[in-house]
Amino acid sequence: MIKKIKCVLLATLIPLALVGCGKKENKEVNIYMWGGSKEINTFMDDVVTPKVKEKDDITLKRVPIVDIKDIVNKLIIEKQAGKKDGVIDVLWLNGENFKALKDANVLEENILAKVSNKSLLKESTTVKDFGEDINGLEVPFGEAQFNFIYNTKKGGVPFINWETLTTYVKENPGRFTYPNASNFTGSAFVRNIAIDMLGYENIQNMSPAELKTQLDIVWNYLNEIEPYLWRKGETYPESEGKLDLLYSTDEVDVTMGYTVNKVNSKIDSGDYPNTSESFLLEKGTLFNNHYLAIPNNSKNKENALKVINALISPEIQILKQEPKNWGDFTVLDINKLNTEDKKAFEELNKSGKIPTLEELEAKRVLELSPEKVRIIEEGWTEKVGKN
Repeated sequence: MIKKIKCVLLATLIPLALVGCGKKENKEVNIYMWGGSKEINTFMDDVVTPKVKEKDDITLKRVPIVDIKDIVNKLIIEKQAGKKDGVIDVLWLNGENFKALKDANVLEENILAKVSNKSLLKESTTVKDFGEDINGLEVPFGEAQFNFIYNTKKGGVPFINWETLTTYVKENPGRFTYPNASNFTGSAFVRNIAIDMLGYENIQNMSPAELKTQLDIVWNYLNEIEPYLWRKGETYPESEGKLDLLYSTDEVDVTMGYTVNKVNSKIDSGDYPNTSESFLLEKGTLFNNHYLAIPNNSKNKENALKVINALISPEIQILKQEPKNWGDFTVLDINKLNTEDKKAFEELNKSGKIPTLEELEAKRVLELSPEKVRIIEEGWTEKVGKN
C-alpha cells in the first residue's frame, strides 16, 4: 500500500518509466533451435510452451535456425561489438559450436549450478561435450545415438559394417545414400564409416596431420561406392529430412539419424511403414548429448534459467521421450526419480523397433573432438563432395 501511494505521488512529478512504478517484467524467453524437424517443432510449440506458461508464466518463443553456425557468428560479433541487449535467451547446441562459443567467452557462466533439477541428471552428461570440458556453461537436454532404419519387409539388416555396406550397395544400386556431409547427419555417417574403417582409438591417437593422411583410405572407399548410390552419387540429400522423405516414398532402403526413437515416432505419424526397425553397426555408433546454454548478453537470464530447469524436469523429459512427441532419450538418472516417473521411463524403453538398452549402451562410441570433426567434414567436401 505504501509503495502504491509513493508511486502515485512520484507520478505527478516524474514519468513512470523513470521510477519503475507499474513496470512489468519481461517474461518472454526466446529459444533458438535447429528447425528442421517437424516433430521437434510441434513438441516445443504445442507441448513445452503451454507447460512453461502454466508453471512459470513465461511465454516461450521458439526461433528456428537453419544453420547454427550463423548464430555462433552472430554471438561472437555481438561480443566484439559490446552488444549487451541480445535477443537470444536460450540456445540449443553441442560439439564444435559449443567449443566455438566457449572459446569466444560469449556464454553465461555457472548455469548448471543454478538449476535445481541438476540433482536428477546423469553425472556423465555434465562433464564433457565432444571431448570439450563443459565447466558449467551448458545444461544437458537429451541423449542421442546414431542409428540406421530399414524396412524389415525387404529382408534382414542391410549391413553391419563398411565391408557389408559395400556388398549391399553393389547388389542394390540406387537404393542407398546419405546426406551431404555439410549436414550434421551426413557428417555423422561419414565419421561412423571413418571410425569403422580406421578404428576409434587409432583416430583418437592420431595427430591432425596423421588423420588427414589416413582419411584418404575413407575417401577412396566413399568414392568407390558413389556410383552405386541414389542418383549414382551425382547428388546427396541436403538434410536428414530429405533422406527421410526418400525412405518414406520407397526411393531408398535405409535412412538414419541420431534420435533412437525416430523409427517409433515416424511409424506413429504414418511417415514410415510399420515394418521399419532401427539397427546399429557391429562395432557401435556415435553417441552424444545435446545441451542448452544462455548467451551472456541475454536480457532475460533469470527466466531463461527457469525455462532450462523446466526442460530437464521429469515431466517434460518423459513427454520428450514419448515417440509421438520427439522420442529423444532422457538425460535424467532414472534411479534418482520417484517410483511413478521411473516407471514411466521404463515403459517408454520397451520397444521391439529399436535396439535394446543393453545393446545401445554396449555399442556407444564417444564423439571425436571438434577439431577432428572439422578435418573429416572438410576432407569429405574436398575429396568426395566436389568429385
